[in-house]
Amino acid sequence: MPLHIFEARYRVLFNTLLAGAEGLEEGLIQYDKPFCGSRQFGMCWMNSDGGLAAIGTLLRIERHSRMPDGRLAVDNLGVQRFRVLRVLEQAPVLMCEVEMLQDEDDSSEEVQALAAEVAGAFRDLLQLNHRMGRIQASKDSLVLGELESMRPRDLSFWIGSVFADNSRHQQSLLQEDSTLERLKQEHHVLVGTVSYLRAKLALEGAFSGDSDSSSGSGTGSGSEIV
Repeated sequence: MPLHIFEARYRVLFNTLLAGAEGLEEGLIQYDKPFCGSRQFGMCWMNSDGGLAAIGTLLRIERHSRMPDGRLAVDNLGVQRFRVLRVLEQAPVLMCEVEMLQDEDDSSEEVQALAAEVAGAFRDLLQLNHRMGRIQASKDSLVLGELESMRPRDLSFWIGSVFADNSRHQQSLLQEDSTLERLKQEHHVLVGTVSYLRAKLALEGAFSGDSDSSSGSGTGSGSEIV
């Protein structure tokens, strides 16, 4: 997850988290904080009403760069889930007591088989998007190479990151303790999306001849399900 850090309180936080690295604003580093130099922080989804999700993700700062005006570009990797036990401080940044959550073993044959099906459905989705001109083939190769090396649990979280247009669905996947159940939900969504796109391509192909010989277009330009 890339983050753009520009708000004053978060510039203080991230300079403190990155203490020890080069190119920071020394005046913003709070050396007395227990998380100084840890490079780790938590994120929880917050809905439009300000409600905080009970399950969040611990992230580790992988890379950062500082801009001339002091803003930070930070790349982060999710490493573990946690449950919020209680809020300790709300300002200037949220401080919570949490417990780290351990994920179940994902080595069963059923989980392995379903993970392979999910990866296959995602490959089909990439190929369809390539045919429709939405992504480049070079990106396909990069993503497919990553899929081959993922354990089922990691794959389930990675696929969940694709559903970025539906935060509630992503949160429900994050809160699911079972890798098997998480993969089942993702398989249902991916297979449904692949079926829709295949039907869309088939219709476009069927009407393309008519559109060439008529003054109007063969298909409408309404909204799409993605």
